[in-house]
Amino acid sequence: ASRRTPLRRPIPIRLDTLRPDAVAGLVLGIQSVPAGLANGLLAGVNPLAGLYAYLVGPAAGALVTSSAFMAVQGTGAMAVVIADVPEVHTALDPERALFTLAVVTGAIMLLAGVLRLGFIMRFVSNAVMVGFINAVGVNIVLGQLADLTGFAADGPNRIARAIGTFLSPAELHLPSLFVGLLTIVLIVVIGRTRLGAMGLVIAVVAASAIPVVLGWSGVATIDDLGVTTGTLPLPVLPDPALVPALLLPAISLAFVGLIQGASISASFPNPDGRYPDTSRDFAGQGVANVAAGVFQGMPVGGSLSATAILKHAGAASRLALLLTSLVMAVVIVVFGDVVGSLAMPSLAGLLIVVGVRTVK
Repeated sequence: ASRRTPLRRPIPIRLDTLRPDAVAGLVLGIQSVPAGLANGLLAGVNPLAGLYAYLVGPAAGALVTSSAFMAVQGTGAMAVVIADVPEVHTALDPERALFTLAVVTGAIMLLAGVLRLGFIMRFVSNAVMVGFINAVGVNIVLGQLADLTGFAADGPNRIARAIGTFLSPAELHLPSLFVGLLTIVLIVVIGRTRLGAMGLVIAVVAASAIPVVLGWSGVATIDDLGVTTGTLPLPVLPDPALVPALLLPAISLAFVGLIQGASISASFPNPDGRYPDTSRDFAGQGVANVAAGVFQGMPVGGSLSATAILKHAGAASRLALLLTSLVMAVVIVVFGDVVGSLAMPSLAGLLIVVGVRTVK
């Protein structure tokens, strides 16, 4: 974007788009509950941090971004980076460190938007993006083998642990493996029907019900992690003392998020036919990150998969993103017990499908 081009104002919400936006918001809102929990697991943090990031990000981002359809949620690429940030796993208060990381990441993104740095994305080569995204997909798949099989192999890295898993078939927990593989099959099969994206939710819920019906108490659930579902997050303050240690990972997360967001800006034109302003989308992602961190969420960025789901479900304006967050809030509060009973192998199966689809 040229420095002489003023920041475009967000496309206003039109009430005549309420019906298609309501349908799109319902689809993405329900799908985002298991996806948010799974994204938290992928990052190796409290799954609720992923859930709350998915709850706050779309609404906060929709109020600022130039794009009418960009869903600002957790992404697999950012989750992989978070998994390797020592402070969010070893600090005296790791959860507050995670929230602080989201706020610092948001501040960097917001600064990039204010400084009109959207033009730098044209210098990132396609070869770099392809290699990066494929590496993320492979890491997502390998990182879910422990939850999928019920067996955590030893090893210094994901590849070594994956090899250890395949070399120890007798150690695998067969009920967990069955639930995980069933989830994968259901996602693929239902996804080819008219239910489309809702197949993700149906597959996770249906597969999670199998251990309950058959009495397989050894299959781990979200409740087994000791997290409490059914409540909305209260605001917390970041820890300024952690900012110096988190600055470098925050820059890395901001770069990853901005690249993914730029690809959305270039792929999904607004309802008026114009393409969004990349710099303004930078700022919107920054605001969404600050909001996610304040409300106990992990760092977020423009999600290509969530944006595609929203658009394919019929979204006509940014109102669909606001309704997505509203639907999620209702599901969390009203169906908290159901969310807590979701099986860990089922969420692992969902993430494996995401990882495989990421590799291109």
